[in-house]
Amino acid sequence: MRYGRHFSLPIDPWPQASLAERTAVGMVLTFLLFLPACAALFVASTLAAHVYWSYDLGASVRAFVARRAGAMGGQLGRPVRKV
Repeated sequence: MRYGRHFSLPIDPWPQASLAERTAVGMVLTFLLFLPACAALFVASTLAAHVYWSYDLGASVRAFVARRAGAMGGQLGRPVRKV
C-alpha cells in the first residue's frame, strides 16, 4: 500500500509553451553561458599578453644592461663577464 503522493516527471516540462517561447528561453540560457566564456577568454588573452610583454621587456632591459656593462668594461680595460 502506498502512502503520500506519487511523484513523476512530465515528459514535456513546459506543456503550454510555444516553440517561440522555448526558443527564446534557449537563446537566453545560451547567451548567459556565452558571456562568462567570452570574459574568461578575454582575461586569459590579457594575461598571456602581459606575460609576453613582461618577458620581452625583461629581456630587452637585460640586453641593455649587458651592453652598457660591456661598454663600461671596455673603457676601463677590464673584461666583463657576460651572463
